[in-house]
Order: sequence, then structure tokens, then C-alpha cells
Amino acid sequence: MENIKTSHNGNSCVTDEIYRGDQFLRGVTQMKKIVLASAIALAAAGQAYADYQFELGGVYTSGEIGGTDYDGFGVGGEFHFDKVDTSKGPLAEASFLDKSSFVDFTFLSIEPDFAGADDIETTNIGGRFVTGSNLIIEADWSTVDTGLADVDTIRVGVGTYINDTTDVVVSYSTEDDDNADVDYLDVTLHGVNALNQGASVGYDVAVGYVDTDDDSGYQISVGGTYYFNNMFGLGLSAGITDVGDVSSDAISLDASFFPSPQVELYASIFDESTEINGGGDVDSDGILIGAAVRF
Repeated sequence: MENIKTSHNGNSCVTDEIYRGDQFLRGVTQMKKIVLASAIALAAAGQAYADYQFELGGVYTSGEIGGTDYDGFGVGGEFHFDKVDTSKGPLAEASFLDKSSFVDFTFLSIEPDFAGADDIETTNIGGRFVTGSNLIIEADWSTVDTGLADVDTIRVGVGTYINDTTDVVVSYSTEDDDNADVDYLDVTLHGVNALNQGASVGYDVAVGYVDTDDDSGYQISVGGTYYFNNMFGLGLSAGITDVGDVSSDAISLDASFFPSPQVELYASIFDESTEINGGGDVDSDGILIGAAVRF
């Protein structure tokens, strides 16, 4: 969940490049959740029917935000406290289905294509811990360095497994971008249901309340992945945000394929439109591709 910026400096003495930079950063603020989620999903991939404890992945992303092109790369990794059993369902869901506890990290660097632009770097460190009684505890810290300011976010979550293939987590996040504080309260449901002939479907539903210094609003997202077998899945997700003068909608299409037991290939196409009353619109789109290994 990202900081919502509800205003733009319209002073006529502001140069076109600064305006483009501010618009680009606003777009990144609205879109970085998609890219980070994709990078984390990549790091959470697996290998076929072989227990693992470590995983490492890398991604490349390219696209356009508010008329400005960008390129970027990311790396991510996880360390699981115990071996993860991958025989319980889709490989991309192995950690979830095995109720694994882990710590993880991701790093993402985005380079805008305009004069004088600073790279935008995001670092995230977190973990998920599952007890023997199915209690879930999650915690994350992330920081975004735009070259002009730092944005720090802390998230904590508590939840439980409703059954062996479904969980629910309630989380609270607070974000500080040096100018304003934003707080989030979310409820997320995730599950995997087995179908006939080795297929299965995964799904996510999230509802969130957003509170800024000036306004409050909501976020809603839904997603589903159809796994043709344990090694190949196609997913579609969509979300909307409405906070004060800012509203946005986003959609992404994802694919995950394991050509060998130790390697995953991952791809995502995403598109987002943000409308800012009195400040114009920001349209964003891009692709993300990558690979991951487990051992």
C-alpha cells in the first residue's frame, strides 16, 4: 500500500523537467506496490517436489509512467527456518501450503528516462512466522529513496489459518514520507482450492482503510490464479483505491512456469490509471520478467 499524494505544485516557474519528475514520482508511488508484489512473488517461487530452504530471484521491469519511460531491476530472497515440503500443491504456493516461517528481503531500483532524474530505490526486509497453533505473525520494514526524499513504511500483521489451505491476516501499516503520514488497516484472505485432474485455483481478497493527514478512503483488490498443474499458472488481479482527491484502478496479468525442478520463469504485465482532481491524470503500464532458484 502506498502513500497517496493529493496535490501538485502548479507554479508557472516550475520547469517542465521538475513537473515531469514530480508526475513520475507520483506514478511510481501509485504503482510500486504492483512491481514489489511481483518481485516478492518471484522470490516466493519454488522447485518441483524437492524440499528447499533458501530461494533467490531477480527481475527486470520496463514501462511508462505519466509519459516518462523507465527501466529497473530487482533482487529478492528468502530463508526458511525449516525445509519446505513442495508436494502439497502448486509450487508457487509451497511455502503457504506448508505453513512455513521465513525471513525475506527485496531490493528494487527504477531509473526514469528524463534529464537529471535520480534512481528510485526500494528496500524491503520482513518475515512471516507461523506457530504450531496456526497463528500467523507478519512484520515488514521498507524504505524508498527517491533522491529527493525518503519514504519509510512499517507493517505488522496478525492472522490465522482457517484451514490447511486458507488464511486471513489483519495488518496495520504506517508510512512517513517526510511531509505527511499515512496509515493503513487491511484484511487479506488467501486460499488455494484443488480441482480435478491436478489443477487448482488460488485466490486473494483484500479490503483496506486508508487514513492520511487530510483525507481518508479505501482500497479493494481481488486476484485469482489458475494452476493448470503444479508447475504452470496464469493469474489475473485488479484493485481500486479512493482517497480524497485521488482515485486509481490497476490490473495485472501474471504467468509462472517451472521448466525444471529448481528454476522458475516469471512474467507480469500491469496497467494503472490514477485520477487526481485538479492535478490531472497519470497513466502507468509496464512489464516485469524474471527467474528464481531454490536450494
